[in-house]
Amino acid sequence: LPEGRKVTENIILGTDGKYHWYYEFKLMKNPSIIKVLWKIFFWIFVVMWAFLTLLEVFEGHFKMEEFLNLSKTFLLILAGSFLLVALGYFVYALIAGWKYCVMFEMDENGVTHIQMPSQFKKSQVASAILIFMGAAAGKPGAMGTGILASAKSSMASRWSSVKSIEISRKHQLIKVNERLNKNQVYALPEDFEFVENFIKSHVSPKCDIRIKK
Repeated sequence: LPEGRKVTENIILGTDGKYHWYYEFKLMKNPSIIKVLWKIFFWIFVVMWAFLTLLEVFEGHFKMEEFLNLSKTFLLILAGSFLLVALGYFVYALIAGWKYCVMFEMDENGVTHIQMPSQFKKSQVASAILIFMGAAAGKPGAMGTGILASAKSSMASRWSSVKSIEISRKHQLIKVNERLNKNQVYALPEDFEFVENFIKSHVSPKCDIRIKK
């Protein structure tokens, strides 16, 4: 094990003062990502439809027949967009080897979601955690620099800015929502309670906490 202390089966409290863990799931069995994409497209089209409809009303050109035709057109485009998103998600899953690999860092200030390359293996978890600890100290090393560079993307959330959290134990997921930043925190069942309680105890008392069944 890397230098640090295990607090649950898979979560380690490192010498950098942060909790570290690794999570992996099969993309075709977890609907969370595609649901987020569908929601984004849905609200984009709703706003566009509402804007054009209100524009017609304010300009005095509103006609029910044109309104129905516009609505029908938007519904068809929306349905087509949903199909394209689903196809794009399938292609992405194929390229990624059908799985999503992610590392998490969490401390008193917030949580960071770091997407790892598709070839990342569970056997590399201990080394990767050490690397992230070293990075926090400014000493990632040569191997660490390579792994950090290969990380596809990361998203950080600060507890003080979180407006709401959505807890889905069924999907092993906690959505951490800031005003313009939507983060997703995953944890295995044996680690989930610890992560859930930590997040709930660090967000603002005004934070909206929702638990989904």
